[in-house]
Amino acid sequence: MDSQARMKELAAQVLEHRRRYYVLDSPLLSDAEYDALERQLRELEAQFPLLTDPNSPTRRVGAPPVDFFPKQAHRVYMLSLDNAYTEGDLRDWEARLLKGLSGAHPTYAAELKVDGLSLSLRYEQRHLVEALTRGDGETGEVVTENARTIADIPLTLPEDAPDNLEVRGEVFLSRRRWEELNLQRDTRGEARFANPRNAASGTLKLLDSRIVAQRRLQFLPWQMLEAPDHAEAMTRLATWGFASMPARIEGDLATVLAFIEAQREARLKLPFDTDGVVLKVTSQAQQEILGTTDRVPRWAIAYKFPAVQATTLVKAITWQVGRTGKLTPVAELEAVEVAGSVVRRATLHNADELTRLGLRVGCRVFIEKGGDVIPKVVAVVPDSMPTEAPLPVIPTACPICAGAVGKDTDEEVAIRCLNPECPAKLEARLLHFGSRVGLDIEGLGDALVEQIVTSRRFAQPWELFTLLQDPGQGLAFLSNLDRMAEKSAQNVLSELAKARTKPLGRWLHALGIPMVGAKTAELLAEAIPSLEQLWGTPETELHAVEEVGPKVAASIRAFAALHPELPSQLLALGIHPTPPESREKGSLPLSGTVAVVTGTLPTLSREEAETLLKRLGAKVTGSVSAKTTLLVAGEKAGSKLAKAQELGIAVQDEAWLLAQGPA
Repeated sequence: MDSQARMKELAAQVLEHRRRYYVLDSPLLSDAEYDALERQLRELEAQFPLLTDPNSPTRRVGAPPVDFFPKQAHRVYMLSLDNAYTEGDLRDWEARLLKGLSGAHPTYAAELKVDGLSLSLRYEQRHLVEALTRGDGETGEVVTENARTIADIPLTLPEDAPDNLEVRGEVFLSRRRWEELNLQRDTRGEARFANPRNAASGTLKLLDSRIVAQRRLQFLPWQMLEAPDHAEAMTRLATWGFASMPARIEGDLATVLAFIEAQREARLKLPFDTDGVVLKVTSQAQQEILGTTDRVPRWAIAYKFPAVQATTLVKAITWQVGRTGKLTPVAELEAVEVAGSVVRRATLHNADELTRLGLRVGCRVFIEKGGDVIPKVVAVVPDSMPTEAPLPVIPTACPICAGAVGKDTDEEVAIRCLNPECPAKLEARLLHFGSRVGLDIEGLGDALVEQIVTSRRFAQPWELFTLLQDPGQGLAFLSNLDRMAEKSAQNVLSELAKARTKPLGRWLHALGIPMVGAKTAELLAEAIPSLEQLWGTPETELHAVEEVGPKVAASIRAFAALHPELPSQLLALGIHPTPPESREKGSLPLSGTVAVVTGTLPTLSREEAETLLKRLGAKVTGSVSAKTTLLVAGEKAGSKLAKAQELGIAVQDEAWLLAQGPA
């Protein structure tokens, strides 16, 4: 085989293995084997530079820097999109389409609107020859060398692709990579990227493509020019080596509206940012009939979700004390709407994070909600720091009880209140104790808990059950609190009575043992079915419980040592946590089932339905896949139901689930 043929063969192998590693996430070679393959190609290219293909996969690491990006006119304008914010906006848009199509009903494609920057790729003889940014829509910048570094942009297309082709899509940065880059910038004392979109945009416009390669941008296509059918074109692009949109659907407007509803929360769990859903008429013939304005195509529109990021003013920095005594700085903010809710406070996590962000009262900050429900401060808006703004003061005493503060270990970042009688710690512990993930004691909210702590009658959360020892006195105590009528007080006592026999797993979580979350508590209850036994289990034996490592085991033993009489105290209060059912898992009705719950069920919350499924022996997951064997669906089931039907997975409702066993 001659050198050029060998180089071509090696290039094809390297490209395929890169695609499997970066796009499909299913590598066939070890890193060492892949490196050896690429090294052979580099050596041949160094030996025969005139034979080197400009689209060689070795160009993925970047070329020498350029002085500027030349401008180039788009062959077909890259137009913007009109925005819709409500279902009414979409129905108005469809009415205009139907009028333009003389009443013919089109099929729509709906796909996620990736929050990045647009890029147009031109292929000649199936080789990438040009990459243009959107620019002003008429003219863009040529960033071909930078585009070559993006792993999921094919440099050459297979033989079944057209010789000449233009593909448009979105360049973006994953949230995980954005966080990694910000950590690197922190160590170098550089300003943080405010969000993944800014990071991606700045990266693609770097003059040194070698730095671009290190940033690991990604690309998702959203259009193939001159394709007769959009949906079919997207499918073909996936077979030619492009990444596929993780969520998309085709159908009428009702189908699209259900898809949009399903994506409101599902999109927050994706590894990249999305800010909406794009709707397109799939037929190119109908697109041509509808045409464009001077700014936007009439056949496409972007439905925008409420912003997940906004900017606002820091009015103050306060400190709150958690149930373990951890002091957490909180930014008190000028009210701003983020992802559909008004935000006035955002956690700053710890003193180190406060220092790293460089936050001051009076500056403006970026606030966001991503996959988290709790808003957080991402970065300071550049040039927004007021002159002579003082540094935040790190507490040297507890802001609530004035007790001493310190760290549990030298390695710990958080500072904690060391006073065991700190009222703020008890308040936080009581709220956790009665929360939905704890004992679910309805009525035990912020206002009541604050008054209970102020009464100084209780030192531990479980001491609330002393109110049941003399119901008359208990009722009198609660009824005398503000906004607590006799009926409300009686309801709280009834809730406490019900909680006496709630499952052991819930009790273990409600007690607030450090490092023992809900799942670990359930696993502990299954392995050690009583509090008395758990208190007597040596630390080394705790290691045998799934998900209980040395740190968790040590935390359990430390909590037991701090409250050695707790099992007998609970018994004296009439508390008898229910142990897990003793039946062998293989004998349970849904043993071996892999289940997913979706939509709104008539009477059960999703958490309750999942708990029942687990008690019946099923393994519960959050997403539908080829391994799923059961979908329990309610109203507005959305994309999970569609996927389950596509995969032939059994779909059942709440009535069927309740018939399988007691809740």
